[in-house]
Amino acid sequence: MGYKIFASMNIAIIGVSEVAETLAAGFAFAGHNVYMAWKDGENPGRSRALQSMENLTVCSIEEAANLSDMIIIATAPKDVREVAYWLGDVRRKVIIDATSNVYTPDDELVKTVGGIQSITGSAHIIKVFCTQGYEQLLKPLFSKTRVDLILVGDSKKAKAITEILTIELGMKYFYDFGGNEAIPLFNEMTTCWRNLKLKRAPEKELNTVKH
Repeated sequence: MGYKIFASMNIAIIGVSEVAETLAAGFAFAGHNVYMAWKDGENPGRSRALQSMENLTVCSIEEAANLSDMIIIATAPKDVREVAYWLGDVRRKVIIDATSNVYTPDDELVKTVGGIQSITGSAHIIKVFCTQGYEQLLKPLFSKTRVDLILVGDSKKAKAITEILTIELGMKYFYDFGGNEAIPLFNEMTTCWRNLKLKRAPEKELNTVKH
């Protein structure tokens, strides 16, 4: 590929959401080896864009975790603990919690980072939040938009690697929200962001109709 990357990595992306597919396409396009996985019984299929990428492989969670240098969990928050049990020995690997409270019902919210850490024993876990929404990442106009990525967690290594890799996806501004002690406040912030987005949605639709 002609795209120049800082470093080629093996990246596992676990989940069946649009977030998972968008991240998979972005990292594969950047030249990384991507391993997509999901829970047994789930078969989301792949878009044509993903099917055409030779450096993107669909496999089991265990295989994806074993082959990868970095693991991105992009499932619903309620599925995180189950996924963590399937990862195997990933104590030395970087794990990115890309679950989001934005579209999650209140009764499904869980302490995802704590759950991953207690199950896997990894010391390199952080949680991230993209203020523009992952569904926008691969759109051409995205490069003209201010894109913020907020990172929270104790691992400086995970934060540094995440910043380097997500620049390739169009991220421009990074904010360190603090260590694990800041996760409860981080979750409150993303919940507030969800409420704001939900309240603004009708306004956007109304403006679209007017124009």
